[in-house]
Amino acid sequence: MGWGRGLTAVSNAGPLIHLAKIGRLALLRDLFGEILAPESVWIEAVERGREAGKSDAVLIGEAEWVRVVRDPTGADNVAKRAGIHQGEVCAILLARSMGVPVLLDDAGARRFAQGMGLTVIGSIGVLMRAVKDGLITTEEGLRDLARLAKVMWLSVDVYERARRAIERRSPRGAH
Repeated sequence: MGWGRGLTAVSNAGPLIHLAKIGRLALLRDLFGEILAPESVWIEAVERGREAGKSDAVLIGEAEWVRVVRDPTGADNVAKRAGIHQGEVCAILLARSMGVPVLLDDAGARRFAQGMGLTVIGSIGVLMRAVKDGLITTEEGLRDLARLAKVMWLSVDVYERARRAIERRSPRGAH
């Protein structure tokens, strides 16, 4: 499964929250058109965030292209067995049933989804694709990567690999 503009994706809370915090939530709309959020993801990213007064939760909640869908049945059992959060499992199972990419930042959830044969994209991957597609400049991508590192944990190695990848992905002749 590939991914490109106009293809729906299913998101866990992490990428929604992280991209909203750095002012880049709209990149998801630009890259995928519609984002599906399982109910458990919506509760975590929007409802609990609003209760805590988080501005990113308001931004996500106002994004008309983020559509809430019912959690897949049996997700809680899979989450316990796999040792990952229910929202992540819901996103993975939904993406698998629909044959679309899943947006995940957590390493364990990413490995689980990849083991199921899914296309997995994280917040960093969204920035890299946005640079490649010319939605943002290389400089904006590098700045956004630095901002992302302030709102989510990134190892030095992951940060450096992402920085080099963003520099390589810039459209020909664009800087």
